[in-house]
Amino acid sequence: MIRHDVVVIGGSLAGAACVRELTRNGINAIALERDRFPRPKVCGGFLSPGAVKVLEHLGLVDELLRAGAVEVKSARIHSGGISVDLPFERSGLGISRSTLDDIVARGAGIQQGCMVRQVKRESVGFRVDDLACRVVIDASGKLGRFTERKGTAEVGVQYSEPATKSSVLDFAFFEDGYGGSVSVEGGRSNYCFLIRKDALPQHLSRRECLVTGPIAYDRLPGQFIAIGDAAGMVDPFCGDGMRHALESGILAARVVASGIRRGVSYQEMKWEYESRWERAWAVRRALGATLRPVQRYFALGLKVAPTWLVNRVWD
Repeated sequence: MIRHDVVVIGGSLAGAACVRELTRNGINAIALERDRFPRPKVCGGFLSPGAVKVLEHLGLVDELLRAGAVEVKSARIHSGGISVDLPFERSGLGISRSTLDDIVARGAGIQQGCMVRQVKRESVGFRVDDLACRVVIDASGKLGRFTERKGTAEVGVQYSEPATKSSVLDFAFFEDGYGGSVSVEGGRSNYCFLIRKDALPQHLSRRECLVTGPIAYDRLPGQFIAIGDAAGMVDPFCGDGMRHALESGILAARVVASGIRRGVSYQEMKWEYESRWERAWAVRRALGATLRPVQRYFALGLKVAPTWLVNRVWD
């Protein structure tokens, strides 16, 4: 039987960042990814300034720019007849999820085209199909089978079109939901929206339209360390979903690497990770939950909020 220190279920952003950080810390880790990259995925295509900072830590920003990532210097928010322009203190990036996932996964110890069928707890560690390991990390996403979540009646819709390059993230709140567009590589704009499930038929007229759902913001108590969307989604209107994936993957890797070196139990590692994850993301998640019912008034709030405060959300 093949043995690893850590097996990560899922090799998209959270899983790839986790394996990279584990390897950096001298831990024998592998991620098992069901798909093969590059592949299309519903995503807003916007890397917030905070997400770009995490990718700088991983040493990947130059590669993203060579792949055609577009610098995003400001956001334009539309809601209830009000439009607000918000300059960023530090630039974000626009890039398609297919290109981003492919770059982050390259050379990161990810076994692609490998669907995990079973995870068993053993006397010491776990068995993941035919792999033995001490630690399992769930990075299987919002639709994964290994961590339960509370679903909502919302779905994500995404498509892209040829467009003139722009440095502005364009974002709007409307009756069915919210979303917007951002320039990405290849002379295209990426459009992505979060809408009510019952309104979905009205938004399927575009060619090559992708749909995902149901959306799940909160997870139920589970037995595995969970990262990225498996740990619960961050509200997309905060613009920080990909940052959460990257940061939670790196945080889990650091906690697990330290735990393995100290010889602590899996439950202790899990408790430490969840405590630190809660401290890092509780305020943002609470903000998202508070604003979710009043999304249509978001632009009005931004109009009176100081720019430096708004930038704290994205940076």
